[in-house]
Amino acid sequence: MSSLGSESLEFLFHPRSVAFVGITTAHPEHWTRTFLEGFLEFEGAIYLVNPRGGEIKGLKVYPSLGDIPDTIDCVIGLVPARVVPGLVEECAGKGVRAVYFCTAGFSEIGEEEGTRLEAELAEVARRKRIRVLGPNCMGIYCPNSRMSYSPLFPKESGPVGFISQSGGNSIYLVRQAAARGVRFSKVISYGNACDLNESDFLEYLTTDADTKIIAVYIEGVKDGRRFRQALEKAAKEKVVVLLKGGITEGGARAVAGHTAALAGSEITWIPCANSWGSFASIP
Repeated sequence: MSSLGSESLEFLFHPRSVAFVGITTAHPEHWTRTFLEGFLEFEGAIYLVNPRGGEIKGLKVYPSLGDIPDTIDCVIGLVPARVVPGLVEECAGKGVRAVYFCTAGFSEIGEEEGTRLEAELAEVARRKRIRVLGPNCMGIYCPNSRMSYSPLFPKESGPVGFISQSGGNSIYLVRQAAARGVRFSKVISYGNACDLNESDFLEYLTTDADTKIIAVYIEGVKDGRRFRQALEKAAKEKVVVLLKGGITEGGARAVAGHTAALAGSEITWIPCANSWGSFASIP
């Protein structure tokens, strides 16, 4: 679906409304609540969806996406993997432009059912022309619009844009960098990249006026030629720091089990570093 990649991705970072679909109503400490906590100062409208209905933090919980009376720009999917393709179909009926799927259980688990579900998700999203971030990701942190997947992230913005295939690494970097005074323009955790991928976001940050430095943690690429071209262009415009995971054989097995990435060998990546600028690798 990256054939749609020429469109501006600005709408991902400044949606007018967000719906959290699948948020738990029964357990205040449940992981799905963390995403809501990071959005409590969001600049747009927030809607919650769970078949049980009810109320969370003064916000009404709608039984379904279709019950929300207003237009929804973005959906944060917190539902089980098995219902993800159906949710995309439902999103199409509400005019949703993008869905972030934090849900795991797709190709990264190395099982036929997970791979099938991810392929079905990508096919439905392509057919309905809805952009998908993930699955198996944390989503987007954009201080300017008060979007965050962690309530502990700084509210102030800064010059660093960070693209991370790993959600965990994105959290650790933001926290550690914040303790040293570093602030971010946008942070993207994109996971399995069944639709939007590393090249889409690298191209976006290259032209983003709020971003002066681009950091990238990557485990594998969807389109090597496109990524190289995007990286070379980015390095001409801004400071780019790339950390490549899974260079060794053992590391390649690890990233395959993490985001189902085809990591590539050291022979493929290291010689290219001479033309890219700052580059590091981890096993």
